Amino acid sequence: MYVLDHVLPRLGMWTGRETYERAVCFVEGFDLARGSRVNSLLNEWARSRYGETSIGWPWVLLRLSLGTPRDTLDGRDLGDLTPEEDAAAVAMLRQALNEVVAAR
Repeated sequence: MYVLDHVLPRLGMWTGRETYERAVCFVEGFDLARGSRVNSLLNEWARSRYGETSIGWPWVLLRLSLGTPRDTLDGRDLGDLTPEEDAAAVAMLRQALNEVVAAR
């Protein structure tokens, strides 16, 4: 997958800054432009690890990466992260994408 092989290893080159918010925007935009199913596959991945929820995969991955309870990050903006939180969330996104691609 192009995003895994070329974008995520050098995320800052593609998005300006290596933040989780920008990584999510890039993955969603790239997926929509290509007409693939990565967004729906990431939602399935998130549900399989987190359980049923009304929030999308970006917030589930954020919660999982930070190890926070289900109700802690409700309404939290993806852009309000510390550098350490950004790094943990981007690492979780990489893991999720790798698992989604490997399962296809």
